[in-house]
Amino acid sequence: MVKNAMRPAAIVSVFAIFLALASAPVSAAPATKAETKAMKEMRFVDEAIELQEYALAKANLERTLKQLKVAGSAVSPVSAQAHVLLGLVQIVGFKNTKEATKEFTLAINIQKDIALPASASDRVKLVFGRAYEVLYPNINCAELRGIFHKPVPLAQEGTPAALEVNLGKYLLEGSMMIMYRNVGRGSFKEASMTKVDGCKYRGEIPGVGVNAPQVEYYLESRLPDGRPSARKGKKVNPFAINVSFGSVADATPPPPVKTDETKVAQTENTDVAPDQNEEIDDLLLTKPKSAKGSGCAGCSTEGSTSGGIFWALLVMVALLSSRRRQTSIR
Repeated sequence: MVKNAMRPAAIVSVFAIFLALASAPVSAAPATKAETKAMKEMRFVDEAIELQEYALAKANLERTLKQLKVAGSAVSPVSAQAHVLLGLVQIVGFKNTKEATKEFTLAINIQKDIALPASASDRVKLVFGRAYEVLYPNINCAELRGIFHKPVPLAQEGTPAALEVNLGKYLLEGSMMIMYRNVGRGSFKEASMTKVDGCKYRGEIPGVGVNAPQVEYYLESRLPDGRPSARKGKKVNPFAINVSFGSVADATPPPPVKTDETKVAQTENTDVAPDQNEEIDDLLLTKPKSAKGSGCAGCSTEGSTSGGIFWALLVMVALLSSRRRQTSIR
């Protein structure tokens, strides 16, 4: 039994948050049996919190999350609420902001619009806000180059997986595509993204394409003529979304995708340069440089320079040979 001394206001704050989450409708779709059971069990957590039995509350919430995972509801609004509550217990009961941040991050990944009520303490709001900013940072469209995207770690089988990207100004004239497939199965299919605000695009992988255990994807922007202009992720090393379906799915985010250095390929389009931001890679467009007097945009003079040196050396050798012959004749 763990009893932590704390101000009554803090207890009331957590209790109010729990009631707000547990009593609110979590989804327009009917809850499954596992989700209904989880909501009933979660209502007993408030008693443990009120009695400052944080270890008991933590154990109950962890058990509830495991049951939801086994039932294939690890990526449901009920699961998001449980993660939020567990984060609250970690802060209020154990002063563990690291674990609280982890739980808040999982909750936001599952349900982006999940929020804390006004009664939340400043400390809770601060930790939650930082977790949200890491996942959804404010993007300056004017300074952005290439593609900015935070990978989606979790999805529910049969449910569309929503994706969001921000594009640099040089990429806004074309289109944005999601290339997806079930892990290691066949070729990638396409799903278009729609511009929603400024440089922000949203799209989704169709529910029929979201199957356990994982779905792979990468992002590709295209010029108006259909040629690719930039990519985020690669065919050979795509992003991976863990898909929840019974005990097969893992509710932890996949490891970050390892990317090579930015590959630059010349095209007829202009004025795009690689950004130093680690979130941006595979920028395909670069500003072509014209060779003076050649009239060829994007042509390199490296080959002509090396060729000139070769011929100059050849002439010098010929002259030396000629002088030697003249000396021998004399």
